[in-house]
Amino acid sequence: MSAQPYPISSLARRTALAAALLALAACGGGGGGGSDDGGNDDPGSSSGFTVSGTLSVPANLVVDGDTNDINQTRVANDGFASAQAISATSQVMGTVNLPRTGPEGASYAAGDGNDFYRVTLAAGQTLELDFSADPAVHNLDLYVYRQSGGSYALVGDSSGSSSSECLRITSAGEYWVQVLANKGASLYNLRIAAAGAASSCSNTATAVGVQRVLPGQLIAGLAAGTAKATAAGALIAAQPLSLLKGRVAPGHIGLFALDASEKARRRGLLALAGASAEELQAAPRPAWMDELDASSRLQVETLQYAKGLRASGAFDYVVANRPVHASATLVGSYPPNDERYSLQRWHYEQIALPTAMQTLLAMTTQPTLRPIVAVLDTGIVADHPDLKNQIAGGYDFVRDADSAGDGGGIDSNPDDLLSDASQPSFHGTHVAGTIAAETFNGTGVAGVAPMAQLMPLRVLGKGGEGSFYDILQALRYAAGLANDSGTLPARRADVANLSLGAEGTACDADTESLIASVRAQGTMVVAATGNESERDSGSIAAVDFPANCRGVIAVTATNAQRGIAYYANGGTQVALAAPGGDMRVATNGTGLPDGIYSTLATFETGGNRVSTYGQYQGTSMATPHVAGVLALMRWAYPGITPAQVDALLQDGQLSDDYGASGHDSDFGWGLVNAAKAVRAALNLKDGVSAPVDQGVIEAQPSSLDFGTSTTSLNFTLRKTADTDETVQSVSDDSSAVSVAALSVDGAGLGSYRVSVDRSGLATGLYTPTITVTTSRRTLIVTLSIQKLAEGTGSGDIGPVYVLVYDAATDEIVQQGLVSASGGSYRYSLSGITAKSVYIVAGSDYDNDSVVCSRGEACGAYPVLGATLTPVDLSGNRSGLDFLLTPVGVGNAEAASRAASRKRQD
Repeated sequence: MSAQPYPISSLARRTALAAALLALAACGGGGGGGSDDGGNDDPGSSSGFTVSGTLSVPANLVVDGDTNDINQTRVANDGFASAQAISATSQVMGTVNLPRTGPEGASYAAGDGNDFYRVTLAAGQTLELDFSADPAVHNLDLYVYRQSGGSYALVGDSSGSSSSECLRITSAGEYWVQVLANKGASLYNLRIAAAGAASSCSNTATAVGVQRVLPGQLIAGLAAGTAKATAAGALIAAQPLSLLKGRVAPGHIGLFALDASEKARRRGLLALAGASAEELQAAPRPAWMDELDASSRLQVETLQYAKGLRASGAFDYVVANRPVHASATLVGSYPPNDERYSLQRWHYEQIALPTAMQTLLAMTTQPTLRPIVAVLDTGIVADHPDLKNQIAGGYDFVRDADSAGDGGGIDSNPDDLLSDASQPSFHGTHVAGTIAAETFNGTGVAGVAPMAQLMPLRVLGKGGEGSFYDILQALRYAAGLANDSGTLPARRADVANLSLGAEGTACDADTESLIASVRAQGTMVVAATGNESERDSGSIAAVDFPANCRGVIAVTATNAQRGIAYYANGGTQVALAAPGGDMRVATNGTGLPDGIYSTLATFETGGNRVSTYGQYQGTSMATPHVAGVLALMRWAYPGITPAQVDALLQDGQLSDDYGASGHDSDFGWGLVNAAKAVRAALNLKDGVSAPVDQGVIEAQPSSLDFGTSTTSLNFTLRKTADTDETVQSVSDDSSAVSVAALSVDGAGLGSYRVSVDRSGLATGLYTPTITVTTSRRTLIVTLSIQKLAEGTGSGDIGPVYVLVYDAATDEIVQQGLVSASGGSYRYSLSGITAKSVYIVAGSDYDNDSVVCSRGEACGAYPVLGATLTPVDLSGNRSGLDFLLTPVGVGNAEAASRAASRKRQD
C-alpha cells in the first residue's frame, strides 16, 4: 500500500507553552472563561488591563510551618513538643534540608533537618511520602512514633533509597510523624490517605514495644566476583562495627554489631556522611532523639547506619537485620500489594478487573505462554522498576533524526528520550504501565494484564509527534510482517496499542487493507478515538485516524462517574469505552484529581532521568485498559482470534451496555468489562465453561472517602455475570450517614447515593460502613468521614505567586505575591497590555525562584492541564477563579522541571 505522510501525534499533543505543564493533566483539554468587567477597551492602551480572581485551596491541604520560603511566617516544628498538629486526611507540602544544602533561603544556613507532625489516625490509613529531589543526592526518610510514658517509641519506619516512602497504620491512636532529611535537601508531599483509599504498603506500624529492627545489628554482603572487598574491609576497620557471623568476602554476607558507645556510633554516622573534623569531634545527638526511649534511639541509629553504609558503595547489599517481603507473581488476588494501587483503584474497579483476576486465579492450570502487547508510542523507560521485567524486544521506527531526539533514526533501541531538552512526554511509558506494569510485587503500580509482556515500538519523537509511515512500519513489525528494520520479532504481538491519532482524516482503503493483514496474523489492533471534543459546550469531534478504520477497536474515554469524558471524540466507529479520567475534578476518594495513574519518569537537577509515577487523562489512557483486557483474554484462551473477539464484542460479552441500548456513538458497545471478557474467552476455549458458573453481586467502588467537606457520593451494586443472587437490604451503622436508592431494578441492582451530615459529629475521623445483604452473603462498603476542628483547614498555605504570561510569546508580563484571607487568595494584577494571557499561580517553598515544582502548590486558569487556556483581553477581566493543588506523585511527578515556572525575583 502507499503510505500517506499524515502528521501523527500522541493524544497528549500540546503547544510549546503547554509542554511547560505537560505532566499536570495530559491527553485532554480544558475550557472555561472569566467575566468581562468592562474597563479600558483599547487593547493598545499604555495603562493596560486588570485581571482578578480568587484562588481556592482544598480543606485538607497543609503547609509545613518552617519551609525555606523567605516570605513565610515561620513556626518551627522540629521536635515532638513543637510537632505541627494536622488532620487525619491531610496532604502536607513542605521542605527539609541539612545545613548549607539546597537553595539559599530561610533555613539554608542553620538547616531544617526534621519536620514533626502530630495526628490522630485510624487503623488502615497509610502515610505516603514523596519528595522531588534525586534520591541518589538528596534523601528523606519517614518515621512514626507513639508516646510511651515520658518518652516516645518508634513504631514505624520507611527508609529506602527511592523518592517514595510509605507506612500503613494498623491501630488507631495519636501518632507523631517525622519527615527526616537523611541527606541533602528537598521539597516533599506527605499524603495521609483515608482507610479504604490507602495504597498497599509493605511497611506497617507496630505496637509500642515491638522492635522494628534488631537494635544495633546490620547485614552487609559482597557480590561474587566484586572488586569491593578491600574497600569494604577498610570501611569496617574505620567504623565502630564488629563482625558477629559470616565473612567479608566476595559472594558472602556478614552479620555486624554496632559499637556499644553512642558517641562512637554518632561519629561513625557523621564520618559516613562526610562530616568535618570539628563535627566529628563534637558528634552531637539531635535534640529530638533525647525524647526517644533507649531501644528506639538505637533502632533509629541502626536504620540510619544501614542507609549510610549502603550509600557508601563499599558493599553490594546492606540491610538492618529484619524480614523482607516476598516477590511478585503473574496472577494473584485483588487488591494487589502494589503500594500505589489505591490511586488506580477507581479505574480498575470500573472495568471489573478484580473479579477478572479472581476468575483467572481459579483456573486449574495457568498458561505458560505470556501474551505480548505492542505499544506504538514514544518508546518506554526501559529501566523503570515496574516495566523492566515486562519487556520483550522492541524497535525504534522514528526515521527522521531531528524528530527522533535520540541522536539517530531507525534503530533497535526503543528506549524513551534520555534528555529533557528533547521534550519527552513519557506518554508511551504511561500507556505501557496501564497495560502490564509488574504487579503483586509490593511496589509501584499494577497493570491490567501483569502476565503480559510489552513490545515497545517507538514511532513518536520529540514532543510526542511522528508520521504515519513510521507507524505503518511498526505495525507491520508487531504482526511479524516485512518492514524497514529488516528484522522480525521472535514472536509477533497479540495486541497492538495505538494511543495516537490524526484528527480530521478519513481512513483509506490501503490502510484498512494493512490492518486486515495484521489481523490475519492474529494481532488485534486498538486505537484511541481522540480528545478534540468539548462536550460541555455540545461539541463532539469525529473519531481520529486510524481509530476510524475498519478492523480497529476504537476506544473512547469515561470519567470516574462512568460518563463519557468531556474531551472524548465520538461517532459510529466507537467500539468500546474505558476509563480515561477527568482531572478537572477529584471525586475518586484519594484526594487527587480523577486521572489515570501509571508509570512515568522525570528529570532531576543535573539531567538524570528518574523513574516515577503520575496521572494523565485522555482516550490515550482509556485505550491501554482495553489492550490489557484483550491480553487477559489471550492468557485465558491463547487461540482466540480477532474475528472471535469481534463477535463477542457485538454480542455484548465484553462490555456493560451504557448510553442508548445496543451500539451507540458515545459508548460504542459499552464500557469494557474485564470479568465478562475473561469468562467469554474461557467459554470459547474448547467449549469449557469458566471456573465460576454463576456471577455474584459486587459493590463498585468498594470504599468511599468523603474527606473533610464532601456530603454525598454514589456507589453501584452490579452483577459480575448472570446470577439469581438478589439484594435483600442496604443499611448503614452511623446516624451521620443515610443511603438512598437512585436507580435500582427488581433485584436491587443499580445506583445508590450515600449522604453525610457532619453537624452532629465531634472533631475526628470516622470509618462507618454500608452493609449490603444479598440472598447469599454480606458485602461491606467502607466509608471515611472527617470532621475538622474549628479553624482547621483555613485555606492558608503560605505565600502564593500569581504569574501572567503573554500567550503569544510565553513571556511573563505581570506577577504578584498574595496571602490568604478568609480561607482563600484574592488576586488583582493591573497594567497588562498583552491581548491574550495565561494565568498560573503557585508556591515557592524551597525558595529556588521556581513555582509549581513537585512538592509545591500550583494552579492555572481555568484548570491545570496539559494545555493552558488563554484569557483574551479586550477589557478588564474578573472572576478568573481556579483551584490550587499540590504538585506531586498524583499529577505532575513525570516532568517537574518542565512543569515549573520561573518567577521574577
